Amino acid sequence: MHSQPSVFRINQSGYATGLPVTAAVLGDGPVILKNAAGETLRSIDYDTPQTDPASADKVALVNLGVLAEGNYVLECGNASRQLTVCSSPWNTVTHTLIKGLYYQRCGCGLLPEHAGVYAHPPCHTAPAQEWTDQSVSRRITGGWHDAGDYGKYVAPGAVTVAHLLYTWKLFPQGCGDDLNIPETGNGLPDILNEARFELEWILQMQRSDGSFHHKLTKSHFAAFIMPQDDLEQEYLMPVCWCATADAAACLALAFRVYHSFDEPFANRMLLAAKHAWTWLQAHPDFVPFMNPEGVRTGWYGGRSDISNRFWAACELFASTGEDAYRLAAEKLYTTNLNLTEFGWMEVGGLGALCCLTDLKDHAGDVLYNRLKEDFLRRSEEALTLSHDSGYGTSIAPDRYIWGSILPVMSHAMAMIINTILTGRQDMRDAALLQWHYALGMNAMDLCFVTGFGENTVLHPHHRPSGADGIEAPVPGLISGGPNKCFCYPQTKEKLRPDTPPAKYFLDETPSADTNEIAIYWNSPAVFVGAYFNSPS
Repeated sequence: MHSQPSVFRINQSGYATGLPVTAAVLGDGPVILKNAAGETLRSIDYDTPQTDPASADKVALVNLGVLAEGNYVLECGNASRQLTVCSSPWNTVTHTLIKGLYYQRCGCGLLPEHAGVYAHPPCHTAPAQEWTDQSVSRRITGGWHDAGDYGKYVAPGAVTVAHLLYTWKLFPQGCGDDLNIPETGNGLPDILNEARFELEWILQMQRSDGSFHHKLTKSHFAAFIMPQDDLEQEYLMPVCWCATADAAACLALAFRVYHSFDEPFANRMLLAAKHAWTWLQAHPDFVPFMNPEGVRTGWYGGRSDISNRFWAACELFASTGEDAYRLAAEKLYTTNLNLTEFGWMEVGGLGALCCLTDLKDHAGDVLYNRLKEDFLRRSEEALTLSHDSGYGTSIAPDRYIWGSILPVMSHAMAMIINTILTGRQDMRDAALLQWHYALGMNAMDLCFVTGFGENTVLHPHHRPSGADGIEAPVPGLISGGPNKCFCYPQTKEKLRPDTPPAKYFLDETPSADTNEIAIYWNSPAVFVGAYFNSPS
């Protein structure tokens, strides 16, 4: 059972030495900071709490400064709450978020020595049929279950892998622990071992002409059963322009990452990426993916493939140095391209990440100097959103959508990249507030990562967690969070119409609209966690 929300909202996984300690306070009067022995260290006055537009809470952010390692108590009136400061408070949660992807593995069994009580036999190993010609069958195994369902989707998978690969490239010390997965100890960092499991599946989804199938799913979502019990026929769905471009980008990026570890594997990925690009060049007119008649699994329909092609051109230029890719990226780049979004719908931010952190000056004037100026301007918008929120959350009240954790983590990524480029502490501190939000400093007083926090998500919309008979959900999965934009009728029945957007949430298994998990929500959280988990 969840406890009653506290007057103090804190990062329930603790705070780091060397970084400012911030708490949200829903009360009047000074905050008293005490040590573990009950001794008063200081009294902190703060601005009168103001009404937060997203939650309707009267709340103030109180900066306690940089605190030494130890246990502390906050008091305000009759309310109190304990918090902890230590040198590496987020090491475990960051690595558990990575291992959360291991629990999503498909086509193999999860063994007790790696999965503990969450072990299960192999799943989804039968040949799949092509939807457009069901006389054709192919055996494609591996990859990650996408979310709370058992479908596997190329574009979301490619984006997830890209988050992991850039995390490792930029913050290797923040994500380098062994995860106790089957590949542990093979000489490859486990974050790359886990990413490779998805990369091997993505390669199988390419057709001989270079294009990529959009997804591998059933015709309908499975019931709430364990994955090994989901025995209905799987289908390879038609090709997708966005998926083909995203796969090309991800595989080109992976070439650079894996080249020093496994050159033949890296070369295979680059060859596949080039083949996909050739197909895209031969098919310049975008065709949006639509679910075929009779299919009711995840749509993931893009409105355009411009950002996808842009990302692919950037990564291929970075991996080959060939000017044709640079010229293509420059032609696709416009100031309307969203450079601070890192989800499956808009991937321009991943192209920007390639230019700003990998290519740098080699990108040229357009893709570095001009793009950098645009990126810094757009990341200022994320900072403004944080300043306008009572909890410091970088999301507008009307943007609490399905998977609202994604824009929060995307904006944290943008502000982290800004910090890397400029050294600005205000950007770093605002990015840190987004991490605090995910781990409990929010209107729900809820840690959105399963297995962490004194008040944590217990009933995610996740089939294994709902069907395995184990009380605790699979650990290391991040909930999508409050959503007042695209809600199920049953959610609306349980929540009052005047419920504020930041509180429009149900910790209930059926509530996919507020409490589903997804691989591409875990991965940006990994990026943010690894940054703050890295030695300064």
